Amino acid sequence: MKKLVLFLVAMFLLTGCSNAGEDKQGKEEAAGSLTNQTAEASANDKGFSFEYQGVKIPMNVDVAPIVEKLGKSVDYFEAASCAFQGLDKIYYYNGFELGTYPNGNKDYVSYVNLLDDSVTTAQGIYLGSTLDEVISAYGSEYTAEGTSYVYRLGDSKLTFIIEEDAVTQITYSAIVEGLNN
Repeated sequence: MKKLVLFLVAMFLLTGCSNAGEDKQGKEEAAGSLTNQTAEASANDKGFSFEYQGVKIPMNVDVAPIVEKLGKSVDYFEAASCAFQGLDKIYYYNGFELGTYPNGNKDYVSYVNLLDDSVTTAQGIYLGSTLDEVISAYGSEYTAEGTSYVYRLGDSKLTFIIEEDAVTQITYSAIVEGLNN
């Protein structure tokens, strides 16, 4: 299972690198301008956030205080960022992983991926829930592409992968200006 997760993480990071032809300077300028804007939006509860043992994890905010509250991670991985200067970091906790992106001297929450049914969304959706349960909890204002059902709120999105009428993946992710989302 751990090898599968690491493979998926590597694929996620490599996918971000696949747009090598894009204007790197444009990305860096967009990254520099997003710090205050997205941090304020998340701080004002304008996006999705995951909560674990009383610790709220909004997207696009400084990860340092969150990691401090969560305590020592079960595992940790880092790699050079393809979109920003610095390192993308992944912290593994029981039931979920927390990914970050660098911006200046800080790291910001990029995504939270739920790994098993020991954790749920704020609305009680977990791996194994049905599509009807997702729609009942989050409504019909989603974008569907294949097996993905994506809800957008502020500077974040919440994605459910549904296979054979069961949720097989739940990912909270940041919407970062200047990058493909």
